[in-house]
Amino acid sequence: MAGSDVQVWAGIVGTFATVGVSVLGVLNFQRKRDTSAAVGAAFKDVVEALASDNTTQQMAGAILMRRFFDNNSEQGAGRTPYADEAVAVIAGLLRESRSGQVQKVLADGLRFAPSLVQADLQGCNLTRAYLGRRAGDKKIVDLENADLFEADLTGASLRGARAAGAVFFRATLVNAVLADTVLTGADFREARLTGANFEGARLSGARFAGASDIPDRVIRLLDTDGVVVSEDHV
Repeated sequence: MAGSDVQVWAGIVGTFATVGVSVLGVLNFQRKRDTSAAVGAAFKDVVEALASDNTTQQMAGAILMRRFFDNNSEQGAGRTPYADEAVAVIAGLLRESRSGQVQKVLADGLRFAPSLVQADLQGCNLTRAYLGRRAGDKKIVDLENADLFEADLTGASLRGARAAGAVFFRATLVNAVLADTVLTGADFREARLTGANFEGARLSGARFAGASDIPDRVIRLLDTDGVVVSEDHV
């Protein structure tokens, strides 16, 4: 490992220690009101770390943000009271984020959210994000009716996810993996689909009018209006 990498990860550990004072301090509270206040303080500290100009603090904040999605963690407090806020913060940062380590950690973190149903992910940089299903997952990532208008999903994977009715209008899905994904009624109008993999996807009712580089296996399912009329999987 290069010396610069050692410094970065050493810095992240140090930031965990600093930011984690309030985060892990939740365990010291027994009363529900005190726990709620402590979780709120922890959330504020993590957001401040993400807003820092220090890349190391940003990385630590990106990692810690996932704990607000886990109802078994001290930040989840048994009911993930800040899960929606965490999704909103991540989405806001991804609208401004350049591709890189912090962006990747933030984007990947969305798959741990309790739900992404109707999530506002417009214009988010989801490059290389993995939002698909992994072996052993207890839940499936659910993007039903989520709004990904003009989002960048270059090289991203939604393999095995649910995204019925999701909006990918004018989104970039170059080399994206949507294999085995439920995409019934999804909107891919004017999307960039170069190299996108739809193998095994469910696309009934999905719209592709104006999309570029539509895979041949999808084209054969379209009617004259660019809508998938077949019930068959791709």
